[in-house]
This record gives sequence, C-alpha cells and structure tokens, in this order.
Amino acid sequence: MTIDQPRVIPKPIEVYKRFIHRLPIQHSLTSLLEDRIYNLEAGYAGETYVDNFLKQIPFLRQHAILKDLHLPIHDSSYLQIDTLILTQKYLAILEIKNIRGKISFQRNPDQLIREINGEITAFKCPEQQIIRHAQKLTSLLNSLKIQLPVKNFIVFASTKTIVTQPPKLVRAVMGCDIATHINSLHALPDILSVTKFEHLLNYFTVNTTEFIPKPLSHIHPLDLKDIKKGLLCGKCFQFVEGNCSSCGTLKKTMQQQALEDWFYLYKETISNKECMEFLNLKDKHAASYLLRNSRLYPINNTKSRYYVIQKK
Repeated sequence: MTIDQPRVIPKPIEVYKRFIHRLPIQHSLTSLLEDRIYNLEAGYAGETYVDNFLKQIPFLRQHAILKDLHLPIHDSSYLQIDTLILTQKYLAILEIKNIRGKISFQRNPDQLIREINGEITAFKCPEQQIIRHAQKLTSLLNSLKIQLPVKNFIVFASTKTIVTQPPKLVRAVMGCDIATHINSLHALPDILSVTKFEHLLNYFTVNTTEFIPKPLSHIHPLDLKDIKKGLLCGKCFQFVEGNCSSCGTLKKTMQQQALEDWFYLYKETISNKECMEFLNLKDKHAASYLLRNSRLYPINNTKSRYYVIQKK
C-alpha cells in the first residue's frame, strides 16, 4: 500500500482574503491580514516544493506520506505536523520552513534568528517545536502499543537560506537534499507487519481533524459593527444577494464561506439570531435551516441554542 496525500491550500488563506473585503478601507487589521496571507502562502509554497522531492524517493514496500496532520492527543492537546512519513521501518517528521536569509539557532532562550538585508527577526524555535511533536507522537505510539523509531528533520525549502548556526538536536536539511536523507533510512529493519502498518495508517487518517485557529477577535480588538455583513463571493469579492452573476459561485457556497468567516474571525459559537444578522437572511427560519444543514454541532435544545464547528 502506498499513499501520498495531496496538499491543500490552507483554509485561512481563503478566509483572510475574504475578510479583508469585509473590513472598512484602511482598517487597522488589514495590514495584519495581508502579512498573515503572505506568510501562509510562503509556507504552502515551501511545503509543495519539498513535496516534489519526496515524489522522487524510491520508497520500499508499504509507505504513506501524510500532509497537515492534526491529531488529538488529550482533551486540550493536539499533534500538528506539516508532513509525516510512515513506513514499516520508521516514522519521519518533516518540519518545513520557507525562510530566506542568514539564520542561526540561538540558545538560552531557544530562538531562530533571521538576518536579511540588515534586518534581524526572531522566530519561534523549530527545533523545540519538532522535539515536542516527536514526544507527543512517541506518547501516542506507546498508547497504541507500537514501538517505532521517530526520525526528525527540519527542512529548509528556500535555496536562499544560509544556516550560520545549525540546530544541535535535530538534523537540518535542504529541501532539494531530502531524498538523500530519507533514502539512508531504508537500511533500517522492518518493525511493523503489513497488518500493523495498515492499522496505524488507518488510525492517523480516521482521527485527524481540521485545525481551526482561535478567532482573530480573541487576539486583536474587533468590533462586529466594523464588519460588512451579507454574502461575499470568494472569487470576485463582491457582495451579492443570490448566486454570483459574474463567476457563477452558488449562494449555498457563499453561505458556507460566510459561516467560516464568522468562526475564523469573530466567535467560536453562532446563534440563530447572529447567523440571520451576519448573512442578511430574511428571517430566523432561513437561519435555522442553514445552521441545521451545515457541518455544525448544536448546543442546547431551547431558545438558548447555539452552534459550534464539528471538526470531523
């Protein structure tokens, strides 16, 4: 069995692009959203760049390349991995970074420092990040009674990355060289039977959930009165009342996108009244029908009912 999951464009990119058009011109959050979109698109470009090199690896027997894995470990703990390679011999975590310039892994405190064009920027340390991922993954494997070595790689996608001080505990590699390092793992012995390999793969694919970030309003002040309401076409960025006459996007699609906008940007719950007002629906019955037929989970069975995202 071989699986190479396609990598999808991160949903926040689409949501943030729509949200810029829901804000008044020159709103204070616009530049923040533009920066987030730029960083997310750069990260996605770096991941797809490395994906192309992974396709060139002559994997032996059973293997799976899983993308954007988001697994619950405990009630409040999740395992989030850019790329996970599963074989009968090992698991490999790839933490992919698309960062140009001179970078160094500093200690005490652990940080990634980037210098480009004379400007110095500090980032969270990917070495510590991948170590935490490996610890959680090992804990998960132990709970499943599976002993499988976990290999870690920090992968730099940009050819314009210059590593002046490498990490000490995790191997750092260039994206174009990832095949060499993965191929070296082929000499390891098979540990999992085909049956156990398939069971573990099934566990990952069945239990992975969609990652929904905290609403933007939880981090940055955002008044609902500042947000333009109604149906917004995600392709033309025009407000419409029905299907988009310019590109043909369906009203139903835009309604679901408007609900995504609400959850990503303003609040983790939505009531019938909030839905009716935000989407400019004609009455509470239209809002109730939409909420019941969306991928949402109802809380309470009375007039205080509200809905949350069902992540599976």
